[in-house]
Amino acid sequence: MFESDDWPETNFRCNGGGGCVIVEKIAGAVVIRDSKNPYQPGLVFSRKEYAQFRRRVRGGASARVLLTAGADITVRLLVEPVARFVRWLTN
Repeated sequence: MFESDDWPETNFRCNGGGGCVIVEKIAGAVVIRDSKNPYQPGLVFSRKEYAQFRRRVRGGASARVLLTAGADITVRLLVEPVARFVRWLTN
């Protein structure tokens, strides 16, 4: 059974080509997925990590600056769409 604040809360942002970045808040974590690859696992972050990412994006940090040098290719592909999504959510 889920606690009241553990129910999934999903937001998504789509481009004109049908691709969507899906951000789900589930059980104390944030899961980011690409709708074009529904069978790929999502990227899981703590709510604290995601909040830090949102603050940096809202502060104008480039998505590329948010990546570490050894970032996984999946993260590289998702960071820019997620950054646009966060800007959209906060405007």
